[in-house]
Amino acid sequence: MPSVVNRGYSINYEITCPSSGPTLLLVAGLGEQIDSVEFPREQCELFADDGFQVVRMDNRESGLSQPIGDNKSSTDEFTLKEMASDVVAVAKDLNADKIHIVGASMGGFIGRWVALMYPERVSSLAVVMSGSGAGADDVGPQIKEAVIQNLIDMTVRREKLDAINHTIEIWRWLWGSKYPFDEDWIRSVATSSYHRSYRPEGIASLLGTMAATPSLWNEQKKISCPTLVLHGGVDECFESEHGEAIASRIPNATLWHDPKMGHIMHKEQWPELAERVATMAGLNEEEGSGR
Repeated sequence: MPSVVNRGYSINYEITCPSSGPTLLLVAGLGEQIDSVEFPREQCELFADDGFQVVRMDNRESGLSQPIGDNKSSTDEFTLKEMASDVVAVAKDLNADKIHIVGASMGGFIGRWVALMYPERVSSLAVVMSGSGAGADDVGPQIKEAVIQNLIDMTVRREKLDAINHTIEIWRWLWGSKYPFDEDWIRSVATSSYHRSYRPEGIASLLGTMAATPSLWNEQKKISCPTLVLHGGVDECFESEHGEAIASRIPNATLWHDPKMGHIMHKEQWPELAERVATMAGLNEEEGSGR
C-alpha cells in the first residue's frame, strides 16, 4: 500500500477502486482502519459503480499510519486539524486537485475541518453519524458521559480473544436493534483487523486529540461545498439531534435521517448512500446510477 509522510507521521492509504473518475476519499472513525467495519470493500465497490475512484486511508494512530523517527510518539499532542492535513497530503500524493469526502463519526469531524481549512480542494462532503461539533461551552448537543466511558474502555489492551469479543460487543451496542446484527461478519472483520494492527494506545491518543480540538459549532457555518448529513434515529453514540444540528448549521446541507440507523453504516443503506453521494457530485444527473 502507498503512504505519504505528513507532519511526522507516515499516512497509509489504498486506492481501493482505481478509476479515471473523481476521487472519493473515505475517512473512518475512532479505532477503525482499512478493511474494518466502516467502509468495507463491498461498500467501496458501490461508490465505484457510480463513477468514483475510491480511496481509503488509515488515520494517524490507526492501522498502519504511525509516527516516524525518534521524535514522535503517541503521546505527542495534535488536533483534528492536523488530521485534516493528512487527508490533503493523501490527495496531493494522488495528484487529486479536488476530492469528494465521506467522513464517518470522527471522520465526519475531520471531513468538516478539511472543508474549512482547504475549501479549494473539497468538491462535496458527506458527514455520516458524526457529532454536532459543539464544544463544552456551546449550546449544541454534547456527547454523553456514558458514551465517553465506553470509548475510554476501548483503550484497554486485551488478549487476542478478549479484544475481538470486546470489539464485537462494542459494535453490537452501536448497531441498534432495527437492522439485523451480522455477528459472523463482525467477528471476521474484527479478527482480521486485530492481526493487521492492534493498538488501543492509538485510540487513547485520538481521544485526547478530539478533546484538544477547537469547537466546530460556529466554524462549520463557513463550509461552502455541497454537504450531505446522514444520521440515525437509534444512534447510541451521537443521538439524532446531533445530525439535525450539523445540517442546520452548514449552508447547502441536506439531512438524510434514517430512524432505523444506529452508529454504523448498515449494508441496507449502502446503495442509497452511494447514489446520494454521486448525485451530490453530479455524476448521475443525466442517466442515474443504474441501480
